Amino acid sequence: DVQIGTAGLGASKLGDAVVLGGSFWQQVVNIPSDATLSNEMLLRVNPHVVRGMSQAEGITFFTGLVMRWFRNSFGCGKSYAELEEMAKKVPLGSYGITPIFSDRMNYGEWIHASPSFIGLGLDESKYNVASMFRALEENACIVSAINLENIKAFSGVHPNSITFASGASNGALWSQILADVTGLEVRVPVVKEATALGVAMACGIGAGVYKSFEEAGKEIVKIERTYEPNAVNHEQYGEIKERWLKVYAKQMELVREGITEPMWKAPGI
Repeated sequence: DVQIGTAGLGASKLGDAVVLGGSFWQQVVNIPSDATLSNEMLLRVNPHVVRGMSQAEGITFFTGLVMRWFRNSFGCGKSYAELEEMAKKVPLGSYGITPIFSDRMNYGEWIHASPSFIGLGLDESKYNVASMFRALEENACIVSAINLENIKAFSGVHPNSITFASGASNGALWSQILADVTGLEVRVPVVKEATALGVAMACGIGAGVYKSFEEAGKEIVKIERTYEPNAVNHEQYGEIKERWLKVYAKQMELVREGITEPMWKAPGI
């Protein structure tokens, strides 16, 4: 589904990068088909539906499901759009709130810390639904950025932009945060549920309407919004990312000691 979804976003050339922001988030970069697997097992390599090309993929667990849980449990009946409007008033960094949910991708030992928010305070003007919502959006982008950095280190491919799709890309704030955290231009397409569109493209190619996914993408895929990264924000998010890595490592120690339960772990761990 990820491979046909990236084709449905017009990501058919080497170096094209996509973040699919659904129940789970996938960070995908097109790489040469002769790429070897990563010995560190921090990501996976799959064949693209475009012949002669592979994809390096990172996964962020439960991102959309975590947001749905938060909305349903704490949102007081507000929609995602209403929560985003509230979160826009919260400054970058969400007053130091650090969400602990999905770890960065690690196939070698795939286990996550116990779900939690670290750094909450008792000042209700700062530590509230709006700031926690923004913190979750920032956290999703930080973990995505780490996965993309691991893909770049593994493949040597340096994307210049990201196509952001699926449900999360409806959020204007979330899209801008993704641009600021990664330091890359973020493009949001008109059709965000790209998997079905990719299947339609494949049918068009099979029926002779299009010669290739690249041609179909040029004809069909239209960009609705574009977000440019803010350099100052990008630098600040770099510092927040380093803090997140340290906090997450400490939370994983509690899981390994059997004090807290992991959000999820692979069979056999």
